[in-house]
Amino acid sequence: MPRPPGADPDAGNVRGVELRTLPHFRDQRGSLAVAELREQVPFPVERLFVVYDVPGPQVRGEHAHRTQQQFLICVSGSCVVTVDDGKNTAEFRLASPEQGLYVPPMIWSVQHRHSPDAVMVVLASAPYDPADYIREYDTFLAAVRRRQ
Repeated sequence: MPRPPGADPDAGNVRGVELRTLPHFRDQRGSLAVAELREQVPFPVERLFVVYDVPGPQVRGEHAHRTQQQFLICVSGSCVVTVDDGKNTAEFRLASPEQGLYVPPMIWSVQHRHSPDAVMVVLASAPYDPADYIREYDTFLAAVRRRQ
């Protein structure tokens, strides 16, 4: 897949994960960040959900998807996303609506250290399907090994 404008190839060493800078504009009226779905989001969006009101010490995610892709944007506040491909791990602090984190399938993802005002928008490539989730880390590692 060719890298779109704003993709940071040095954002981490976890297979396929990319931190992308979204086009943004500022003037006296305020700021606007935009994601052209065909430009910055590398998949057709089938679902959108919003994560908010997460108590600071709570952890979200803690799973991988077999086939689903996600694009995470923290539109208010901040949180940390830890990604893991079974070999490498990286942490990304999302603290601006000008950044989006692409998480491909078969990447373990954990969202934590939410600020009190954190609001994260997640774009997903498929409707909710419980069978697509891998919720146990050991099961994830075994699945990664089978694919190698």
